Amino acid sequence: MRLGRLLASLSLSAALVGCVNLDLTDPNEPSTDTFWQTPAQAVAGVNAVYNALENNGTYGRWLVFATDLRSDIGMIQSPWTDLSNFTKFTFTSYDFEVNREIWQHHYEAIFRANQVIARVPGIAMDATVRDRIVGEAKFIRALMYFNLVTLYGNVPLTTTPPTPTDRPATASPAEVWGQIERDLTDARAALPQSYSGADVGRATWGAATALLGKTQMQQGKWSAAAATLQEVIASGLYDLVPNYADNFTDRFENNKESLFEVQFGDRSFLSSGVRGLNISRMVGPCGPSFCDGRPTRWYVEQFLRDSTVGGQVDPRLDLTIYYNKPGGMDVYGTPFATRYSADTSVLFFKKYGEYYLGLPDQDWDAAINFRVIRYADVLLLEAEALNELARTAEAYPLVDQVRARVTLPPLPAGLSQVAMRDRILRERMFELGLEGQRWADLARHNLVTPALQADDAEFQFFVAGKSELLPIPQSERDLNPNVRQNPGW
Repeated sequence: MRLGRLLASLSLSAALVGCVNLDLTDPNEPSTDTFWQTPAQAVAGVNAVYNALENNGTYGRWLVFATDLRSDIGMIQSPWTDLSNFTKFTFTSYDFEVNREIWQHHYEAIFRANQVIARVPGIAMDATVRDRIVGEAKFIRALMYFNLVTLYGNVPLTTTPPTPTDRPATASPAEVWGQIERDLTDARAALPQSYSGADVGRATWGAATALLGKTQMQQGKWSAAAATLQEVIASGLYDLVPNYADNFTDRFENNKESLFEVQFGDRSFLSSGVRGLNISRMVGPCGPSFCDGRPTRWYVEQFLRDSTVGGQVDPRLDLTIYYNKPGGMDVYGTPFATRYSADTSVLFFKKYGEYYLGLPDQDWDAAINFRVIRYADVLLLEAEALNELARTAEAYPLVDQVRARVTLPPLPAGLSQVAMRDRILRERMFELGLEGQRWADLARHNLVTPALQADDAEFQFFVAGKSELLPIPQSERDLNPNVRQNPGW
């Protein structure tokens, strides 16, 4: 959480960049003419962009509800009716908090990034640092648009600081993907391969290159994606950490497997504008958490279909989900059976929880960084791209490398392209559960359909041609009549 500590020291001044209309003149607040003057202000400005990644609607809380809990691996059992309806593709209001904050907080980060991209080039400072800062902002802008176009499809595309009269029109997904690719191409040319000291955690060449590969994957550009992702692999900068669990605590952050993670802090950082991760407080086990989001029974059953070389259950199951495990399982210091009896239908998410601290409850503000891109993700995407190019034999060692880390045997020989595609998507489901990847994985292969009802009963409310995308918040359309609503909503 090194960058998180840097954010703590600068976020109060940096927040002014994103929260004040800099085109207004106010002697008590900075303006565009007075703020963007020094190298320190350039750094403070880009730190404000990173700070926006901690919000509820970006990586602090709600994004996994839209990406994992709406998919076949998750569901909602919450007394909050609107939240429960969200994963059932049903809305009483398009301004429901989760939907509104995902939209609002992504565009807040984009607004801040646009300020940096427009203003920092005019600051007299070291050219390499200046270009790096602009590259960091372009990476984050690309990441925000990647999420928006994946979830909403048709969104306004803004790349400059807005004026009060701007009412940007809806852009097509192709236009948004094109801008993402341009931003990431620029970013990876300007970003370093690594950082030291307090700068660890900033966007790197590897992060931008991997996100470019993911962007190409979502568009079905298999050949381009295979080449881009191979650059990351061939760089030798990354590797899998030996222990899968080390990716989801506050003790091994920014490790060799991490390409980009959002830097969170515990509650001691709250007064300085840095917050903690809320996800596990919302979707962890009942008692220590609110347990609003749950894994589906189908998801657990899929884990149980494979076993390690020693005949044991895939160890990622025990690190992702709480369940009534034969032999028992500890839940924040209390045996599972003691807390929940022997009911086999009781399931909770475990990943990103602070269960390892020996405390009885899950803190709202967990000091655990959210891993946005891991090397395992890159390996599996490269395998997928190669398989789509009918180079199935070349996909095997990449998938097997991920499986070997958790002592699973190699994939069976002789898989067809279709069978390998299914195995890779399943491997990603096991490896990356609750990491915000499942919706994009399904969408990439046109698998977000009513047929998923067989795996997740909530899909009985899914309407083809409508539910693939979230509705645009009505408040946005009230403010901007040039924003079109998505089909069916």
